[in-house]
Parts: sequence; structure tokens; C-alpha cells
Amino acid sequence: MLPLETGIQFHLPTYAHVPLPHLVELAAQAEAKGVAQLWVTDNLRSRQSFVALAAMACHLKIKLGTAVTVQYFRNPVDLADSIATLSELMDGRELSIGLGRGNPRTPSLIRTPRPVSVLRETARSVRRLLDGEAVCFADYPSLLEYYHFNPSATFQLNFSAASPVRLYCGSNGPLGMAVGGETMDGLIFGGHYMAALRTGRVPELLDAFNSALPAERQDGPVPKVAEIKISLSRNASAAREFVKESAGRRVLNMYREGYTPEAIERLGVTLPDVERLDQADRNGATEQQFDDLVTDSMIDAIFIAGTPEDCLERMLKVRDTAREQGFGQLMYSELGPDVDEALALLCDVIVPAL
Repeated sequence: MLPLETGIQFHLPTYAHVPLPHLVELAAQAEAKGVAQLWVTDNLRSRQSFVALAAMACHLKIKLGTAVTVQYFRNPVDLADSIATLSELMDGRELSIGLGRGNPRTPSLIRTPRPVSVLRETARSVRRLLDGEAVCFADYPSLLEYYHFNPSATFQLNFSAASPVRLYCGSNGPLGMAVGGETMDGLIFGGHYMAALRTGRVPELLDAFNSALPAERQDGPVPKVAEIKISLSRNASAAREFVKESAGRRVLNMYREGYTPEAIERLGVTLPDVERLDQADRNGATEQQFDDLVTDSMIDAIFIAGTPEDCLERMLKVRDTAREQGFGQLMYSELGPDVDEALALLCDVIVPAL
């Protein structure tokens, strides 16, 4: 079997304290250690993803991407010209653009109507714009209404993308994944991958994507990326403490989105623990009070966290499973409390052992 590619996602809110020049230095270190692709997240109030990628493109010779661009944050014309502009810095390398609704906090910041329709229309209109076609948004009613386009106007880029651009589906649900199979070039199975492994949902979700692929693509390779939430440190307690809030929020969101008690238990998490976390959050718990209620089982449901030695056995199992499921890249996210140390441990200890 071919080895899995290694990707690294810089989750920009996590590293708000790291200046962009240092992120570029870290990206260059990752490239030197054999990482195949660098990705950045798209978050309001954080560094702008395309600006960050442009800085990296000027210093790196590997693939870059967004994981994921949020379909509500910028209109498709602005998105297409941002992508095409960035492609001019890529020197023929693939630029990978994930599309999706965003994390569970997105609806608290911006309206998110018709997520499946908006995903489909965004993918189709952006692809047409990147292919040099003229687009009238009267043909895309959800986007027309959301972005207040003139229904009689036609948009066409006055320049062309200079490097290959692939669109990746970053949806978390079966309907969105079906849209991805139908309209996009690849799949990013996002930060819920570890939880989906535990609950047994990965085959069902992959089937939704694969079944929607056009007939001419059913038998060929389709790029698939699995996001691995990881936190590494020589101090195991620090690695696990670092991800408490993130793990707790993700488990809590699953509970609030209707995961059954059986599914919660398959995560390895007890229902009373989640109910206590939910009640504390609704009562306005401080960050520390919230973290104090996040259990080790919640961390392990979402993350692989600890020293490299703690994490390696579980990572080997995840690697084997991901390969069997048809993934071609493991994209590591969060990394650890000290990003310099964590990147070195990932690239020097974990990846070579895989």
C-alpha cells in the first residue's frame, strides 16, 4: 500500500498568539520534514486565511489549502477571485479549497440558512467562475438572496487561475457529503473523524459521498483527507489540559445536536458527565469551571493527546483504519500547547513511526 500523505492544519484561533511570520517559519520546517500539504482554517476574528496562505505560498513549494472556507463568510465572486489570485503564487502546485458550513459557533456569529443548498450553489458557482465561465446568480437562488446579488447581473473573472484548484467537501453530515460527491473534487472528513470512528458512522458518511460521485468518477481515485485532532507534548498533562475546552465543546455540541444516549456511550463518555457539562455551560460557567468538568473520556473521544509514546499505538490503529477506508492523507490539527515542540514531536517521532 502507498503511504498516507501527511498534512498539517494550522487552526488559526488556537494560535492567535503566534505571529504570521512565525507560522510561515513553522510551515517551512514542516515542509523540510516531508509534510505534503499545509492547511489553514477560516474563522471570523482570526487571521485571514487567504492572506496567511499567500504568505506561505511565497516561501513553500508544497500544496496549500483551506480546511475549510466557510460558505457564509464571503460571496462566491470574492471567493473565486481570492482563490485565483492565490493560485498565481502556487507555481503549478495544487491549491485545495475546502467548503463547508463552519464550526458549531458559526450560527452565533452570522445567519446560516439552507446550509445544503448554499453548499451546492457555492461549489457550482465557484467552479464555473474558476473555469472562466460567466455566472448569473439568478441561477443560484439561495446565494442570490443571501448576498443580495443583482438578479440580472453577470459575473466573470477577468483573469484565470494559474495553478490547479481542487474543491473539497468539508460538510459533516450525509446530505452535505452527498453534495460534495456530486459537485466537488475531494473530501475533507473534519474534526469529528475520531468521534465518528468510535460511533461507527464513518462508513455511512463515506457512502453518502461515494454514492453521489458521477458515474465517470466511480472507479477512479478520489482524494480524501481525514482530520486528526492531536495534542503532543513531553508533558502529558499539559498536552491533555491544552485540549480540554475544545474536546468538551465538541462533545457538548454532539449532545445538543441530538446524538442518542447510545451514541454518546459509544464515544466512551458517560451521559451524566455530558449532562453536567451542559448544565454548567447553560448556567454561565467560567472557562475554568467548564474545563474542570471535561473528563479524560471526553478528551479521548475527540483527540489523541499526550506524549508521543502515549499516542503512538493509537495513531497506528487510526492510520490502518484510515487507509482501509480510502483516505490518502492524514491532516493533523491543534498539535499541542507549544506549537514549536508539538510540530517537532509530530514530524520527528510520530510520522516516521507510521
